[in-house]
Amino acid sequence: MAQDGFFLSGNKAALRALRHDDLVALGRWWDDAEVTHLLEMGARPSRDKELEAFWRLAAESDDNVVFAICDPENGRLLGTCGLYAISWVCRRAQFNILIGEKNAWDKGVGSDAARIILDYAFAKLNLESVQLGVNAENKRAIASYRKVGYVHEGTRRRFVYRNGRYYDIEVFSVLRDEYKPMGNS
Repeated sequence: MAQDGFFLSGNKAALRALRHDDLVALGRWWDDAEVTHLLEMGARPSRDKELEAFWRLAAESDDNVVFAICDPENGRLLGTCGLYAISWVCRRAQFNILIGEKNAWDKGVGSDAARIILDYAFAKLNLESVQLGVNAENKRAIASYRKVGYVHEGTRRRFVYRNGRYYDIEVFSVLRDEYKPMGNS
């Protein structure tokens, strides 16, 4: 069973508010070349000012809702996710996720967190659409997004420079009326 203190819970992921002491793990993940290999971040070592800016965004912004992703059984921090750049007039947001603990990869944690966030976006925040961008070579993430209902919209060509080359970014979205809420499975 999930521990107390979770705001939202699924089968493999539980979400709670980000805490300031989570920044230690976040900095470790941002500095791990394997974790950030296909992400836009990781071009330089994390700095306190970037970590503090992320903390302020999570703690103070009305247009971003940021969560810590935890193991629902033991509460261990596994990553972060959230809805960013929320447009309250257009009823849309950008979804971002980072599973920083490598031993949580390929276990369904990211897919479960993505489902939880979509339920939250449509049922609690009354959003109309949620978008994301993902490195075209991040096949594991793309499969996860498709699994939870994201629809491919297009490609932003040579959009991110990383690892000595440019990568295309695949753009996905989910609209409220095409999303199927998660069940107990």
